Amino acid sequence: MHAYLNLVAQTTRFKPVIPGARPWERSREPFIAMTWHGQQMLSLVALDGAPKTAVLASLHFDGSVVASAMERAGYRVIRGSGTQSRLKIQAKRGVPAFIEMRDALRGDTSVLLTADVPKVSRVAGKGAIQLARASGRPIYLFAAVTTARVDLDNWDKASIALPFGRGCVVWSEPLYVRACADEREINLTALEITARLDELHALAHQHLGHRA
Repeated sequence: MHAYLNLVAQTTRFKPVIPGARPWERSREPFIAMTWHGQQMLSLVALDGAPKTAVLASLHFDGSVVASAMERAGYRVIRGSGTQSRLKIQAKRGVPAFIEMRDALRGDTSVLLTADVPKVSRVAGKGAIQLARASGRPIYLFAAVTTARVDLDNWDKASIALPFGRGCVVWSEPLYVRACADEREINLTALEITARLDELHALAHQHLGHRA
């Protein structure tokens, strides 16, 4: 997987990212980077040049593949995942993973994770928002897309990036969550993240001259 991701990155012609758009170009503080499930295959390209970053990977087999590839690329991996069910949070190692990410962010390490939780595609969950509230760090959303890809008809509408395409990476403005944010504010922030991520992906595809 690591070798394949390198092949895709090296053979894809990426449009230049707007100077100063990347989170680490704006500030030295750690940040939370997020994109949709199924659209994270080009995350290594999006984070190229970023300082210390940890990646959240699930305990499932596909999470193990992701973890192996990211560790080969030099990233720290935190195992665990979010869930819509309180009954499954222990099995998914949700709480220990949250604490690890919070502590990393309070230190000198940024965190990469997906905005939506498994089986609920393209709807932002609350975990990352609560992480931003607990850590005081900003959320940056990104879309990394390519013209050479296979779009799957599965739950997360995954896109498999292929070599020799044209690519584009776009980043959002920072989004901060107040330490005193209540449930209503968290819900509104989740709606905002959902809308922004959809807009970013549409914009990235527009820059490449075709529809998503």
